[in-house]
Amino acid sequence: MTDGFIDLHCHTNFSDGQLSPEETVALAKERGLVALSITDHDAFDAIDPALAVAGDLEIITGIELSCSYNDRDVHMLAYLIDHKYPPLAEKVDFYQAERLKRGIEIVRKLNELGLDLRLDTVRRVAGEGAIGRVHVADAMVNEELVHTFDEAFSRYLGYHAPAYVPKTFFDPQDAINLVHDAGGIAVMAHPGTVRMDNIIEDLKDMGLDGIEVYHSKHTSGQVRHYKRIAEKLGLLISGGSDWHGRNDPKAELGNQRVPYAVLQTMKEYIATRTPREKELQ
Repeated sequence: MTDGFIDLHCHTNFSDGQLSPEETVALAKERGLVALSITDHDAFDAIDPALAVAGDLEIITGIELSCSYNDRDVHMLAYLIDHKYPPLAEKVDFYQAERLKRGIEIVRKLNELGLDLRLDTVRRVAGEGAIGRVHVADAMVNEELVHTFDEAFSRYLGYHAPAYVPKTFFDPQDAINLVHDAGGIAVMAHPGTVRMDNIIEDLKDMGLDGIEVYHSKHTSGQVRHYKRIAEKLGLLISGGSDWHGRNDPKAELGNQRVPYAVLQTMKEYIATRTPREKELQ
């Protein structure tokens, strides 16, 4: 078994991160990581560029899918998937298009509120990534329409704020099925931020494979708590920084010190799926 530490949750500029896939890989090597999963929101675009420069760094194919369950955001991390599996790739393309529609509608609402923000300005901020609220917030700061990123969310973009536009979400059952069909495993992201532990068992019944135990926003008590839940329900554990490249010392790439054994267990779990499960993939 490989020794060393891994990070199974980070973002590049193909979603709401700051650095390119190549820069992210370089930073992971600098931090001494032995494996990395780039889990951009509803996007696979960073995977091939990362693989091209990975060298000795093991790249784990991944994505973070935006799901909704009982009117709450539930993000689903997928690992060890075939990111070119057509049904999943086509669904991801659909949600990318929905993100663009949402960005256009957010800008329209801001314009109606009297803020002179142009869609082209937001596109320049988003760069390679699909437009999201973070890009709108950054553009608002750049255009001096608000003083800070947090102000953009609190006054205009946050839930119940006047320019908020709901996302188009994956159904969690559909997401889990697609991930399994693509040969991977589905992991509930940062359950400590969702604060609805009762849904973990529901998701388990849908086929959920694991939960993210190690996360930058989880306290040490929450780490112990979600380890116990994973053990009780027979779920895998996962972990990562949720690094975006912003100035957040609590979410630095590799800061969760997740051992490679976590990834090894995932691989062994996939290898021991029943023949029927493999046939359905």
